[in-house]
Amino acid sequence: MAKKKKNLFLIVPGFLFIGLAIGIQTKELFKQAAVGLIVGLIVYFFLRYRNNLNK
Repeated sequence: MAKKKKNLFLIVPGFLFIGLAIGIQTKELFKQAAVGLIVGLIVYFFLRYRNNLNK
């Protein structure tokens, strides 16, 4: 179970990089990167909360 907790934080940069890739294509780099970062943080905290409920 410890490996999952370490890998859970890797979701945030994943969404950030997805936002950067979309931003490069749409010429709105910082806007899409910020959206990706915010979504990544929301998903991270949601999954962390869900994992704590299952203990």
